[in-house]
Amino acid sequence: MQENTNKAIFLNSIILYAKLIITAIAGLLTTRFALQALGVDDFGLFSVVGGVISFIAIVNTIMISTSNRFIATAIGKGDMKLINNTFSVNVVIHVLIAVITLAVAYPLGDWYILNFINYGGDIQTVMTVFHITIIGSVISFIGVPFNGLLIAKERFLVFSTAEIIASITKVIVSYSLIYFFVNKLLVYSLTICLTTAFPTFVFIVYCRKLFPQIVAFHFVKEWTPYREVLAFSVWVGYGAIATVSKNQGAALIVNRFFNTTMNTALGLANSVNSIILTFANSISKSISPQIVKSYAAGDKERSETLVVMASKYSFLILLLVASPFLVAPEWIFSLWLGAVPANLIIFSNLIIVDALIGVFNAGIPDLIFASGKIKWYQIIVNTMFLLSVVAAYFVLQAGAPAYYLQVTYIIFSLIILVLRQIALNRIVKFNNWNLIRKSYIPCIYVAILFTLVFTIKGIVVPFMLMIISIVYLLILYFTIALTKEERLFVINRIKGLIKK
Repeated sequence: MQENTNKAIFLNSIILYAKLIITAIAGLLTTRFALQALGVDDFGLFSVVGGVISFIAIVNTIMISTSNRFIATAIGKGDMKLINNTFSVNVVIHVLIAVITLAVAYPLGDWYILNFINYGGDIQTVMTVFHITIIGSVISFIGVPFNGLLIAKERFLVFSTAEIIASITKVIVSYSLIYFFVNKLLVYSLTICLTTAFPTFVFIVYCRKLFPQIVAFHFVKEWTPYREVLAFSVWVGYGAIATVSKNQGAALIVNRFFNTTMNTALGLANSVNSIILTFANSISKSISPQIVKSYAAGDKERSETLVVMASKYSFLILLLVASPFLVAPEWIFSLWLGAVPANLIIFSNLIIVDALIGVFNAGIPDLIFASGKIKWYQIIVNTMFLLSVVAAYFVLQAGAPAYYLQVTYIIFSLIILVLRQIALNRIVKFNNWNLIRKSYIPCIYVAILFTLVFTIKGIVVPFMLMIISIVYLLILYFTIALTKEERLFVINRIKGLIKK
């Protein structure tokens, strides 16, 4: 059984990484073309107003975990009626969330734009862009239960294909903006809206054809399942608000004390981080269903092993993908953007450091969510996220440089890392030392040794420095980070590929 689940994780990871290579390249090209077509001011504006898409993407990711948790648990019990009821309950709840979002976001967003957005152009255009992004986000909310079902069923190929199509579409449209269209900002925002909503339609059609018994909607009259999901969703929703506040709050705070040019630098840095972080998150996404199912089946040892795997592999993959941006950022950004905006490199470096600290927590939320005991975990951890935004606001208000915002976030991320460990032990009686010994210590050791690469910066050309850093990291991974069993697994896989 364990061998089969490991193979499933390996296969799902391959699918996700194939998708990520394509979407990462597409994302970089989209940003390059969009910046060229829109200009610094409009691109910076979109990173603030159009950032609602990023808001909802984060909220969706977290809310999907709610649907996944309940659906995966029902699937583990093998009761089709329970699975169908669980799915129908999630549909009702997410439709209500979509309606509430629409009702609240429109007036609140208009008020904020009219009173606080720092923009020299037509403010009506800004409001239209905001309205378009809200519509796309609301559509994506409705698709959350279908996405949760696909994850619970581990059908990663489906949404990988949908996201690849959406990414390629964004590249084509953003490139055409350079040569065509008058109101480029509106066309770009409409494209982002449609490509955000497109996967939802794919998920709905696929699930209706492949899982008709599960998605056959009916209104569940009993209040108990709604109460259970809503109680869970309230605390997950609080986490979503906190996560969104940290990410989009940075853009709003920078816009408050600086200008859209500074927002452009922050937006570009976040674009890079979003792409490389997706690589790291993919491994935890492929492991997540197994954590939930193992815990639901009472296999505590297996679920703890999977958490260690998610934490370690997420960190190692993120560091590997981020290494070129750490050792040769000037060369990469010049090649990518032409002219490198001021503060982009320092924003990028600090955001990557913050992300590296954050991915240490991979797998932990999945295990705690699987237990269902999330109230105090969500309150403590996510209140710290909100406090980091408040602290960053006062730091910049005191006259600190813009990048101090990310320094503040890093300090709070370290505090949150410790708090998660305490919560993990209290809630599910997790063996924290096992996680520290098998994940944190080898990863930190690798990260420290990796800094030796910076001693040859300026001696070799940037491209060679990137190659050296990647090869050096792979050697460190094989000799330090991986266990004996993991090294044998890698060797056998390589031998298998050579024989083919």
